[in-house]
Amino acid sequence: MAHTSRLGVIAMVVLGCVHPAAGTVYYVDRTGGSDSNGGTAASTAWQSLARIRQARLAPGDFVLLKRGETWGEALQIGASGSDGAPITFGVYGTGNLPVIDGTNVTLGTLTGLVNANGRSYLVMDSLEVRNSQHHGVSTYMANNVLIRNCRIHDNQFNGILAFNANNTTIQDSEIYANSLELASMHAGIQIDGSGPLQTGFLISNNRIHDNIGGLDWQGANGIYLGHTGANIPNLTNIVISGNEIARNGNPNQNQAGRGISASFTGDVSVVGNFVWRNASAGIFLGDSGLVLTINISQNVFYDNALRQFGGLTNGSALATHNVAIVDDPNITGMGAEIGGTGPWTLMNNAFLFTTPTNNTYRGFIRINNPEQDSLLQSDYNTFYSAGPNRWMQSNDYKLTFPGWQAAGYDAHSVNP
Repeated sequence: MAHTSRLGVIAMVVLGCVHPAAGTVYYVDRTGGSDSNGGTAASTAWQSLARIRQARLAPGDFVLLKRGETWGEALQIGASGSDGAPITFGVYGTGNLPVIDGTNVTLGTLTGLVNANGRSYLVMDSLEVRNSQHHGVSTYMANNVLIRNCRIHDNQFNGILAFNANNTTIQDSEIYANSLELASMHAGIQIDGSGPLQTGFLISNNRIHDNIGGLDWQGANGIYLGHTGANIPNLTNIVISGNEIARNGNPNQNQAGRGISASFTGDVSVVGNFVWRNASAGIFLGDSGLVLTINISQNVFYDNALRQFGGLTNGSALATHNVAIVDDPNITGMGAEIGGTGPWTLMNNAFLFTTPTNNTYRGFIRINNPEQDSLLQSDYNTFYSAGPNRWMQSNDYKLTFPGWQAAGYDAHSVNP
């Protein structure tokens, strides 16, 4: 993928080059620095984040914040790097991550406590961003941004917002306790837009958990792709892999929040994640009338409250080699819930319901609309249940496994 190779170059610069051959290293020390210093050595560090904005940063430059320090101001990024020579915001010294705290910081509309709006070729490495009154990190109309090893939490709106952006990578970070504005719809990570095609998003190896605010299912998602309403964005080349996505959603509202939710046109691959105890669904992708190509594979789902995975699409969807485990009798805990006028394929998945329940909606597979009754290709799956065993077509009639097979599904599957 093109965006991965470009951001791979950025990552190599971060890992392998503390003092780049081309570029200046600047130091910022909240306690021991001074904005009247030159900033190019730890002994002559700047003090404020505002001083960074005054500097004429160039491609290849590094701005390093001292570990163990806390800044009560926004980081406004005023310059861009270039392909192969990003501007990197990182750390030096020992101790805890440097903290950017927004408790008493006033922010404008569409801004974040770390604000990269309109910038390109940036790396944010090992920063803690917390208590923003808006977004934690905003990359509005930004391109080629890498966020890694960061801790982003307790922000009122999104932890990270990528809006009308391209080629964004978020990896090896912890993103939690965001979406605290109860009357709004936000997420741990939101990728959204209103303009032309946006492409190239990689979200990998993060812990995305306990984003608990929000409004109904549209808020408090771990990851939210797109939005509902008019001007649905076109997002392509989205890969979500290797993440732990847990306990997102407001437990005090009905069906409020999913591990991953999506309402856009384009394509998305969700591969190799551990998705557990989210309030509405582990993963539910797409919506009525949207053309979305979906790949859900090699994930483990555990005790997501309403359903483990599924979605609606007029494109096509493949779910394969997933494991869905439900052992809580107090949740609905459906397996897969699918719909739309595009074909779904469910192959080589394992569904294990290890405790009985009185919940009348629990079932292994639930089809949402009549078109999908004839489109679904489901086979080579394993269905285990301590009770009840049931599958549902769009008429909501509950079928036993022999009845489900007689309807044309899962000829080679087993229900031990």
